[in-house]
Amino acid sequence: MKRAIKYLGFNDLWLIIIGVPIISVIVSIMSFGHGAMYEFTGDCILVGMVFTLVYWMLVRQFIMEYHRLYPNYEFTFKRIVFVLAWMSLIYLGVKFTVGPVVHVLYPELSAIVHANPFTEFLTTAVVIAMMFFLYEGIYYFAKSQTIEKEKNALERITAEQKLDTLKNQVNPHFLFNSLNTLVTIIPEEPKLAINFVEQLSKTYRSILEHRDEKLITIQSELDSLESYIFLLKTRFQGKIQIHNGIDESLKGHFILPLSLQILIENAVKHNITSKSKPLRIELTSDTNYIVVGNNLQKKNQVYNSTKLGLANIKSRYKLLANKEIKVVESAEEFKVYLPIIINETV
Repeated sequence: MKRAIKYLGFNDLWLIIIGVPIISVIVSIMSFGHGAMYEFTGDCILVGMVFTLVYWMLVRQFIMEYHRLYPNYEFTFKRIVFVLAWMSLIYLGVKFTVGPVVHVLYPELSAIVHANPFTEFLTTAVVIAMMFFLYEGIYYFAKSQTIEKEKNALERITAEQKLDTLKNQVNPHFLFNSLNTLVTIIPEEPKLAINFVEQLSKTYRSILEHRDEKLITIQSELDSLESYIFLLKTRFQGKIQIHNGIDESLKGHFILPLSLQILIENAVKHNITSKSKPLRIELTSDTNYIVVGNNLQKKNQVYNSTKLGLANIKSRYKLLANKEIKVVESAEEFKVYLPIIINETV
């Protein structure tokens, strides 16, 4: 049943229970006519039920295989040939297996069918087409509903991501720390203070520019990250070490916008930063992931954290690319693996 739900898009038990008896009556009337139906009512319905059930189960299995091989919406000539070929095989298979059995058990009804070969073929074609399009209609309706739900969920998560990112950056605590750093360096290093203001401006500009984008190149994300890293290093004065070891060949591929900044932000928020115990943040990569890792030295304070940023990154990766991020924590370090989304044009 799990396979059926996966490839049919729904649990079709109710459809079989309702559909088989109804179509059996239609098959009986079309195949044997009103006269035979009146004279051999029970036999006609029984034969019609047998043929309907056999065709139903075969068409059902075919549709599951069809959806496994062709899961997308694109309806090509190859798919049409595939459907027609298999429907023909199903027809011939039933005709030359079940047909002879019915001929032996019910010769009178078999004679009626053989006397009208065109009616037999037409009835079979109508029944197979009815079953196929019934399943296809329900399948694509269910799929469209799922896509609509995913679209709505993505829009909601994207909105939450924007709010969460802006909330974490444009909040009194962040502004207080930035302005406090600025006040400290203005008297002694005015040039650095000017640069600090410029980088602060670039950080906010970057957030506003990329907050509506679903994906961004790794290079663009790293470019946007430079200003934020400058602010952190200026503020913490040797208490934070950030190293970028991402492979140059991967920088044309995609990740989620602001995802690296959010992860660095979380590392700073939850770990001790001091000159004797500097927080070391490493940006690395392998074939499939961008990895953000830091040495683990948790603060004693208990923060009221909703972990919304990390949860939204997980959800957006799942919805946008059907990929899972990985979070690995040990006694010494904390790492988050962000899947690289391949840019086919690179």
